[in-house]
Amino acid sequence: MIAFLWTLLMVILIVGSVILVGKSRAARLDAKRKKWWVIFHVLFVIMYFTGVLGNFVLTLFTLYLKDRELIYAAHYFIKYFDYYLIVPGALGSLATGIWLAVGAWGITTHYWIIAKWVGNLMTIFFGSIFIGMWIEEALNALSLKELEPMYNSEYLHSQNMILIGSALVLAILVFLTAISYLKPWGKRKVRQQR
Repeated sequence: MIAFLWTLLMVILIVGSVILVGKSRAARLDAKRKKWWVIFHVLFVIMYFTGVLGNFVLTLFTLYLKDRELIYAAHYFIKYFDYYLIVPGALGSLATGIWLAVGAWGITTHYWIIAKWVGNLMTIFFGSIFIGMWIEEALNALSLKELEPMYNSEYLHSQNMILIGSALVLAILVFLTAISYLKPWGKRKVRQQR
């Protein structure tokens, strides 16, 4: 619950400040600025994608390990990937994506932009609420010295959930990347104001 509240607060602060600054400046990005913002956006997405892929691969790796120390080290790296790649990458891609939407395309003008920020918010909240909890549960279960990891049902459940959750987030990120380039569904029809 606390992770959700902190994540919600961070998202509200980031999205709110980006929209306020963007609207107050009536910012239409020129071509040069837009290119730089796209570069920053892509770099944050790479951080995000790499962290999630690393978590997936390390969790997959732990399925075939028997050595407790290697399993613990892999989950420790998963935790660090979460803190230092996924969280900054996700929040940075959200901030730069909304800035680009406000300054270049309009935040609700195109269906693909709406799909991108909804998908990004879904992965951010899913990761902070569930995957973060499963990472902590796996590390706590591994710290119990009396049970081997392969016989610890709490650890095995957390391990499987991290694997499934990471695969789900990866699938969503691949989908969001695809719609960034394909730009499907066109523009929304906006009613004329009277």
